[in-house]
Amino acid sequence: MFHKNHNEKVMTIAFTGLVYDGNIEEGGRGVKLGFFRCCAARQAKKLVRKGTKDANGKLRYNGAPVRQRGQLYFVDCSVTGSDQGTSDDPKFSLKTLFHDVIFPRISTLVGPDGDFNGYLPVIQGDNAGPHTDREFQEYVTSHCAEKGWKWEPQAPQMPHANNLDLAVFPAMSKRHSAYLAKSGNSMAKPDEIWENAERVWNQLSSNTIARGFLHAHRILKKVIVHKGDNSFLLSKDFHTGVSRDYYDDGCYIRKVIRSGK
Repeated sequence: MFHKNHNEKVMTIAFTGLVYDGNIEEGGRGVKLGFFRCCAARQAKKLVRKGTKDANGKLRYNGAPVRQRGQLYFVDCSVTGSDQGTSDDPKFSLKTLFHDVIFPRISTLVGPDGDFNGYLPVIQGDNAGPHTDREFQEYVTSHCAEKGWKWEPQAPQMPHANNLDLAVFPAMSKRHSAYLAKSGNSMAKPDEIWENAERVWNQLSSNTIARGFLHAHRILKKVIVHKGDNSFLLSKDFHTGVSRDYYDDGCYIRKVIRSGK
């Protein structure tokens, strides 16, 4: 996540889902599967002290200890498909995340005692660089085949086919700006960016997520009508009527039934 008004940035990964019966056009329930900061542990090679300024205003690192030699601490890092990096240069591995967190959560949800027992998971990869890693691809496709799930990656460079880019991240960016405006839009530190983003994620409603999926679904139908051309995204034809056609019913969205239809 990069906010244009600030120099710092924090990489995050979000997972959402839509639960529906039979026809997606009838609506469904949005589900949050996880929101993660892309960071990993690194071992301190020396004692690190807090910086203080002397009488002349010169910064000296002679304050209270911040980190002891050998102590583990977390650093933001780049995302990879399967490479976990080294202790000096750690990476955030998608394969590890799917293996340890995402796939087990999905299994629990659709398992015998889960909220959505018997539902068929269809997982949409976004085909960004790390997602095309050979080892990662082999792992996710074989795992889904073994479970009887579907792995359906979208075309690359197609954010309008992705619920996260259509609904989740725009909502997060807007609300994040509002949170930071309260502090005078001063430069935000990475931890502050993460805390604000996580707060927005926690407040994100299932209905907002569900509408994002319906919007993506209808946009892809337009892509088919336009035979793959996406110039319609710059016109009024980009709108799909999701706000008009669905209403909130608890944690679900339902299609509005109009007389004569």
